[in-house]
Amino acid sequence: FDNYDPELPKKINAGDVIVGGANFGTGSSREQAVTALKAKGIPLVIAASFSQTYLRNAFNNGFLCIEQPELAAHLKKEAGAAKSWIPGEEIEVDFTQGLVTWRGDRFHFPALGTVPQSLVVAGGVENFVARKLGLQRI
Repeated sequence: FDNYDPELPKKINAGDVIVGGANFGTGSSREQAVTALKAKGIPLVIAASFSQTYLRNAFNNGFLCIEQPELAAHLKKEAGAAKSWIPGEEIEVDFTQGLVTWRGDRFHFPALGTVPQSLVVAGGVENFVARKLGLQRI
């Protein structure tokens, strides 16, 4: 995030949710773009859309991504173009209903497919394969 907001890593904490715009993750084909957020304790990213490479790396590493363009546009309007962060805000995600709620506004998102769901639940592709083979990961 250095070219976007060099101070952002100092502002975010474990449990914070990142909401991004269109083509989130474009320009980074490395898994570290995903694993760095996961290591920071970010539980998920919600974006208008994702780079397909980023999305594949996310699911392969058991990291959750949700596409919700209306929420991304709404947050951008509320935060203003110069701001990258709205401190103290809470967002609720209900996976059973496919619903994100922010400030009382509700935004629906489609359910993840069975493969991404399986990878996220397993904690990544390596864990998924190990479980299928009856192996324990070290």
